Amino acid sequence: MKRRIVIFIVVALVCLSLVGMAACGSIGSNSNGASSGSNGNDTASSGGTDTSTSTAEAVTDTSVSADETTDEFTIETEDGAYTQSGTVYTISAAGTYTLSGLLNGQIVVEAGDEDAVELDLNGTTIVCDSDSPIKILSADSVDISAKKDTENVIKDTRSTKSVDNDLYGEGAIYAKADLKLKGNGTLVVTGTYNNGVHTTKDLTIKNLSLKVTAYNNAIKGNDSITVESGTVVAISTNGDGIETSNTDANKNGETRGDIVISGGSVAVYAAGDGIQAAHNFELSASGEEAPALTVYTGSYSGYTASNASTTSYKGIKVQNELNVVAGSLTINSYDDGLHADYGTVFTAGGNGQGTINISGGTTTLRVYSPTTKTSGGRMGPGGWGGQQSVTGADGIHADYKLNISGGTVNVDSAYEGLEGNLITISGGTTYVSANNDGINACSGQTTPLITVSGGYLDVTVSPSGDTDGIDSNGSYQQTGGIVIARGPNNQNMAALDVDERGTATISGGTLVVLGYANVQTSGSVRTYSLSLHSSGSHTITVDGTQYTFSNAYAYGRTTVYSSVTVS
Repeated sequence: MKRRIVIFIVVALVCLSLVGMAACGSIGSNSNGASSGSNGNDTASSGGTDTSTSTAEAVTDTSVSADETTDEFTIETEDGAYTQSGTVYTISAAGTYTLSGLLNGQIVVEAGDEDAVELDLNGTTIVCDSDSPIKILSADSVDISAKKDTENVIKDTRSTKSVDNDLYGEGAIYAKADLKLKGNGTLVVTGTYNNGVHTTKDLTIKNLSLKVTAYNNAIKGNDSITVESGTVVAISTNGDGIETSNTDANKNGETRGDIVISGGSVAVYAAGDGIQAAHNFELSASGEEAPALTVYTGSYSGYTASNASTTSYKGIKVQNELNVVAGSLTINSYDDGLHADYGTVFTAGGNGQGTINISGGTTTLRVYSPTTKTSGGRMGPGGWGGQQSVTGADGIHADYKLNISGGTVNVDSAYEGLEGNLITISGGTTYVSANNDGINACSGQTTPLITVSGGYLDVTVSPSGDTDGIDSNGSYQQTGGIVIARGPNNQNMAALDVDERGTATISGGTLVVLGYANVQTSGSVRTYSLSLHSSGSHTITVDGTQYTFSNAYAYGRTTVYSSVTVS
């Protein structure tokens, strides 16, 4: 006999409290696509969309589900050893163990420090209301494999954690060893106590269809997390989606705390930060198929509890360096979409560099963006009882360096689109729509500077109000690339604005200013008089290549600076 875990599908304008439902193993989900823009060699279409803020829809997920079994429980091994005490099975040696059927009890792994253990889940449901259903106290490594075409459920039904107690496991699957989740089957994990899947060491996920719903962190690997392939849905009703915490040195002398997604489809729903890396984060492709990552935080997630209390709800946050190399990344967040801190002191030595590098893939960011930073906006439609407020979230925020050298970046909405101390754009295609500054070089480790040497950059802000299209609290330098900067038509608020002690210079490339800018030219750069500032669609030909863009607003004037022929 089988009992189906109920699937709740909700797409609403409210945040749902699913803590109680998680204890019953409820399942839900969303498609993992990402919109993209492109700038080919022949014609490029750009945004220039309206930057007004709309209320977010809360999204849920139905991509991964599993049946619970009520068949008799069995454990089989040919090369291992275990003991049984009531409904607690303790594995004490290396080997492969096959688990089938329903166990209202616990699997404990207490093997030697050099032992490798594999748990093969062959259509099993393990439920425990007193401790972690799977608790790994000692081993060198443990693989948990969901066998092909099987459905497996792990349920931690304890009451929510109120105080720390080292006697109990921190997650539904809890390990003090390197942990790998793999297989060609399905694994659904529910944790109402604290975390869903949690290891104090390294965590690797490969091939399987995995869904984890937890009160706090859905997926936590203290030392590192690597997703190589498969379908992963991580849901946190009150905390962060995917998280690392340690920053000491590994055996190779490298700082721990990295999160790498190099394949598969990953969807994260979190009340707090979607992904929080204690050191670095990387989205890259290790095989032929590039990864797809989608993140929803705050009230963009349909699983966020109505009484959730969090201090940060960013899409991806790192303490050192964030790298987007390949794949698709889509973030809907109530705080910064991408965020890198500077100055964090690591246990292994050194400090966080606050750097974000985008060299490939397609990044799409939709960040909640109240029109005025001081008043902010409530965490969800109607507010969260005054617990949290948004105070101006950026699409991308790097405390120190923001580098875009390739790929496509779409900042569909944000308070400030791109922000960093040093912003360098050398390639790629970037579209920014923002309610305040489109691009802002802010004070930090050194004199603020925006440098453009290549790529295509299209920036939209309102032609009125306290806005700048491109704003450097130092200087702006352009030696190449194509830039369209929109903004107000006055010296105080402008399409391109620099500090009174800084300069805006162009010695190469093409700069289209719709609004005001005081630009100094040099070399072969000429000034062209065109009319591109009315609302609607426009086409400009740069060195024989046509570029089409659209203005959501009418701007005050057009000035074009270019080192090549423009018409």
